[in-house]
Amino acid sequence: MTNKRSGLDKFLQFFSSLRLGLWLLGLLATAMTLGTFILQRPTAQEGQIEQVYAPQVMSLLNHLGLFDVFHTWWFILLLGLLGTNITLASIERFPQVWRLYARPHFLADVAFIHAMPFQQEIPLGSHAPHQAMRLATLKLVKSGYPPQPKILSQGTLYIEKHRLVRLAPYIVHSSLLIIFVGAMIDGTHGYKGFISLRPGGSTNVVEPLTTPGSNCQLDFTLRCDSTGMDAYPDGSPRQYWSQLAILEKGRVVAQKRIHVNDPLTYKGVRFFQASYTPSGIPRRLVMEASWTESGVQARKVLTLVPGQPVPLGDQGAAVALIDFLPDFVLQGNEISTRSAEPRNPAIHLQVARPGIGLSNAWIMPKSTEITPPNDTGVRFRMVSVEMEASTGLQVAHEPGQWLIWLGCLLLTAGLMMALYLSHIRIWGIVAEDRKGRPILLLGGQPSKYRENFERKFHELTREVASALAEANDKRTKSPQAA
Repeated sequence: MTNKRSGLDKFLQFFSSLRLGLWLLGLLATAMTLGTFILQRPTAQEGQIEQVYAPQVMSLLNHLGLFDVFHTWWFILLLGLLGTNITLASIERFPQVWRLYARPHFLADVAFIHAMPFQQEIPLGSHAPHQAMRLATLKLVKSGYPPQPKILSQGTLYIEKHRLVRLAPYIVHSSLLIIFVGAMIDGTHGYKGFISLRPGGSTNVVEPLTTPGSNCQLDFTLRCDSTGMDAYPDGSPRQYWSQLAILEKGRVVAQKRIHVNDPLTYKGVRFFQASYTPSGIPRRLVMEASWTESGVQARKVLTLVPGQPVPLGDQGAAVALIDFLPDFVLQGNEISTRSAEPRNPAIHLQVARPGIGLSNAWIMPKSTEITPPNDTGVRFRMVSVEMEASTGLQVAHEPGQWLIWLGCLLLTAGLMMALYLSHIRIWGIVAEDRKGRPILLLGGQPSKYRENFERKFHELTREVASALAEANDKRTKSPQAA
């Protein structure tokens, strides 16, 4: 039993050691550095990893999980081991610190004060001990260093400031543990994904952006009502937006127009505007048609939608949009498109007349040098076109983020306390100097920043000595004045 206990003690001592903590911290810093310099799947663009890394390198990095460092099992294990090391080290050292915090040494004697790093003797003069204590207390209160009344009644002038600084390292340790727990929750239960939707489309499936795996299922439905682009006066894109709606049991429970830096958040899932991709399909095409009907010149503005014929004239004719090439190019005898933007459209219309049949027309409004075929007998002119587009949404579910933010706030508070504050204590008692004359003996001790405390201690003792000396002068002059 003794050997087992001894082995356990050695194991706990090793696991709580500073050396192991530094090793784990170094490994964690190395992993985070790799995650910074190596492209990560959640943030890399589609195909970017394949373009940057050779196949052999990509296979190795992927096997090691370095394309998604912060969700790998070994990164989460490192967080857990470092958190355990911090916890055990804190438990080992905490009792002594807590005793100092909860039960500080209030009362003092001559030997105790003479052991202080800073001390000062102030003559009492003609003052009685209680009068000297009262005058010193009043002066210290005015200077912002009030003695504690309960201790003063026991014959010791005791001043203490920033006692909580003693616990600052444990506030920092606790904040790190909270951050680690939040990161581990994100790594095991969180995900980042992508959704592509066209206006009117809906889904509850999220494609993962992290390590390859199965799609994530939302417990609600996301619908895109519309998407678009706001442009500057010169036509360049200013911002993209999407009008989104959340549905549960067929009922809209939330809706919002999102922008790049203004996501929609619902049940801990955030939807960011990530991309805006024209589909090359016209949502609405406005054409002006002119023709001769019964010897009369006719003109009409047509709003065409793919798959929906529009009436033309009074004789039952109809016009339908058959094909739309947004940026056509002629390659030999074939027509194709270079992009999904309507930079140089080619429009294929079909006119159906009762008893006559179908006729076709091609319109190329920006290629005036080309005379496209048109056997419809109708002249067409494009007025405007509104294109369909799909919106790309980045999806993030990070259930540990609130813990991480809480930990960061606590970490900032703990570091501010540890770096900028010092636990200072000052004791004062009435004693005698070497010649047997009554004095106020003051001693002080800081937890750090000794030079700053020394300057402040001597400043306070000078003020107390000045207050006692002034009171002595008034007492000696008072009988003469009478």
